[in-house]
Amino acid sequence: MGLLHQSYQTGENVPKWIFILRIVVGFSLILKAYTFFNNNDILQNAFNASGFLSATAWLIPLIPWVNLIGGILLVVGLFTRLAALVQIPLMFGAILFVNLKDTATADLPFSFLILVLVVVFSFIGGGYFSLDDTYRKPLVTE
Repeated sequence: MGLLHQSYQTGENVPKWIFILRIVVGFSLILKAYTFFNNNDILQNAFNASGFLSATAWLIPLIPWVNLIGGILLVVGLFTRLAALVQIPLMFGAILFVNLKDTATADLPFSFLILVLVVVFSFIGGGYFSLDDTYRKPLVTE
């Protein structure tokens, strides 16, 4: 069975307005990637301030790309579950290592909201008005 063939309609119980949230989450990830691309010192300082993250400094160039690609995939609704699933460890790490340590400049409520929405989209998928829904082919059984 192919990746786009399914034996049931996965988005049938998803409200149609949920695509607005998916697009907002996608654009916020794209905006965060743009911020990281323009000011790479933000990530560098966050990794250096944390003793645990300093050993994983090789992730610094990858994080903006993962946010950018994941945000684009969420906006168009292609491979939505995979894109959301990849964002979960990044958002969890942002909350745990950055937002809880530096509460003066942290955007903890926004990061937590994005984390919750990314977890939701990893379960429900793209819903209506997504490329996942367009390319989904029901499995024909005879």
